[in-house]
Amino acid sequence: MAVKPRYVFGEAWSVARSGPRQTAMAVLLVALALYVPGLLALLSRNLGRLAVVEGEPVGVVVTLDPSADARALANRLAGEPHIARIRIVGSAAALERFRAAYPDLGQALTGLAEAPFPPSLEVFLSRSAPADAGRRIAAAVRGWPGVDSAESEEEQGRRFRDAVRLLRGAGLFLGAILAAAAILSVSSAIRLALDLHREEIEIMRLMGATEAAIRAPFWIYASAEGLAGGTLALALLFATHRLAAGWLAREPHPVLSAVWTRFLDPSVALALPLVGLAAGFVGSLLSLGRRN
Repeated sequence: MAVKPRYVFGEAWSVARSGPRQTAMAVLLVALALYVPGLLALLSRNLGRLAVVEGEPVGVVVTLDPSADARALANRLAGEPHIARIRIVGSAAALERFRAAYPDLGQALTGLAEAPFPPSLEVFLSRSAPADAGRRIAAAVRGWPGVDSAESEEEQGRRFRDAVRLLRGAGLFLGAILAAAAILSVSSAIRLALDLHREEIEIMRLMGATEAAIRAPFWIYASAEGLAGGTLALALLFATHRLAAGWLAREPHPVLSAVWTRFLDPSVALALPLVGLAAGFVGSLLSLGRRN
């Protein structure tokens, strides 16, 4: 008996209709299993946007008095060892950065006559700089005329990047565990479907049906369950993002508004349904492999 696409999809639909409760439960479990790592991926994506604004991190930030000569201080600072370059950030540029990082809060500053941020110098250290170079440079310039404050960003930036990497690692680890749980849930649904269609399967074997013809509907059924679960997880994640974004638009938060601004990249978003589909197919292989 040859495997015909119309027969395969028709039988897969028949399997789904024979156990609607089990089908719905499997789809929901897959969705929940993929929603949690997707949420962690969304958080790490936005945190990573703040952690890596450009290719090289800032080593020292020197905040200046509004009346200070930024160019003269930058030229003086350039004579310090282990400095690769210095960038002058004026008050207007600092305001534009704030608006880009905090789009909701930045709208509240639109009507200001002057920027509320003081000018600053961003110091980039050379690759050969020792670990404590930023701290020593910050301590040296704090007493200069026109300098309001100077802080080393090396340790804080390193810790922040480590936290983002840890969050991503936790998402991958948890995602692997929950993906295994999704596979098992689909596998359980397939076993129940096999029990319901046991007599039909025996009849098909007596009629000479190949194993591919018998198993193909279950492969399609399980893959469709996983795909539906992954799509539902993506829809729930997008709904969560939109609800949180709407709430932050009404009540801006100085921290949450910075880490909840953008949705997942298209490649990451499309990975959720594809992972669900793969989990469903693997789950069907596990179940059918036990019942040769």
